[in-house]
Amino acid sequence: MTSWWSDHPDLEGVARRGRGEIRHEAEEVEHDAEHLRRRQRSVIDVCFEWMSRGDLVTIGVGDAEYQGRLEVAINDLVVLATSTLRVAIDTAAIRFARSDRPNAFEGTSGDRSVASFQAFLGSYEVDRQPVRLRDAAGSFDVTGIIQATTQDHVNLQGPEDKEWILTRRSIACALTQMDA
Repeated sequence: MTSWWSDHPDLEGVARRGRGEIRHEAEEVEHDAEHLRRRQRSVIDVCFEWMSRGDLVTIGVGDAEYQGRLEVAINDLVVLATSTLRVAIDTAAIRFARSDRPNAFEGTSGDRSVASFQAFLGSYEVDRQPVRLRDAAGSFDVTGIIQATTQDHVNLQGPEDKEWILTRRSIACALTQMDA
């Protein structure tokens, strides 16, 4: 069964143009909405999307680059698992983040047991396991046992039993070896 206007070629043309205009306007609205969504995302939002999708990701911190799977993306904390390291990164220290291969891993909503970079540093204090702390500028790269984590600094027992006080805002990332 055909519509009554299909018998009138001029009306059918008007209807076809109208449908085309409506489709075009809907596409423009979708494009504008996606553009607005992208403009409102933070680094954490983008990393969370990549983690959820299971992307292979590279993150640059200072002069170092780490590539692997995102395990955590929440507030000011990103945790990336490489083949040998687990790297906890303060998002303020991220120089760049790049999705190298979408869907390289199974997607995940991430570990929510720790909700900030400071809390993640605090978990190393509780675990009493060696951790390597680096700053983005290259002024320190030290491995030791965290003795205390405070609001403004970390107290680290470093090599040769030297006591290090590292300001919280200067610590860019914390690295540990992956479990075998």
